[in-house]
Amino acid sequence: MTYTIQLVGILLLVVTFCGNPTDAVDRRIVNGTTAADKKYPYQVSLRNVNNLHFCSGSILNTRWILTSTVCLTFATNFTIVAGSNNLNGSGDTYQAASYLFHPLYNSRPFEYDALLVNTTTPIVYSTRIQPVVLTPLFPIVGAVAVISGWGTNDIASQITFNELRDLNTTVLSQTTCQSRFGGIFNVTSSVICTFVAKGGSCYFDYGAPITVCNIQFGIVRNPFCGVFPDLHTPISNVYSWIISII
Repeated sequence: MTYTIQLVGILLLVVTFCGNPTDAVDRRIVNGTTAADKKYPYQVSLRNVNNLHFCSGSILNTRWILTSTVCLTFATNFTIVAGSNNLNGSGDTYQAASYLFHPLYNSRPFEYDALLVNTTTPIVYSTRIQPVVLTPLFPIVGAVAVISGWGTNDIASQITFNELRDLNTTVLSQTTCQSRFGGIFNVTSSVICTFVAKGGSCYFDYGAPITVCNIQFGIVRNPFCGVFPDLHTPISNVYSWIISII
């Protein structure tokens, strides 16, 4: 199955229309705000057998979802709900038929954490359900990116938000990222690091897309709930593998 990615112009689009790194982050949404309806039509909620949200993902095409391999620690039998910002809303539900993780995941989990989920029936597109655009480009340091999800708002909480929320965050250099972790975590150049004061992704945001101009360049992998920078798997690491499968 073909997957069309318009590489020409993606970088120009990001630089031209997504703001200057010096514009800083909108401090009104550092803890996340309720996302506008239909703003992220590619975002899906993964639900366990009790219909409880445990991870996010993004729609690649009518049969494939992209998320984090970490999500398999929560459930291996699950459904995918698309087309609703509200976890209690009337979205379209699809059963996960099978899944594939990157062949290098076991040896290098931080760099190659990408899970492809195949649905039993085709996903039906609408104004609320659309595929995401992926880019194999690594984000520039200082870029303002967006994380969206239903995850918790506090490191001590296990309660998800009913409404999809989003926040702006900033891509950090490896050096800056490492300095914020000190010696407790080794940050490699093969992961994306983002940070915003008192904000960020948190529990149950695993697998969520991180985007610039709705172009996905990362997968939420290690959310630290604003305590430390968040770490993400770059699409650039897994792009060729994804395209070979879908």
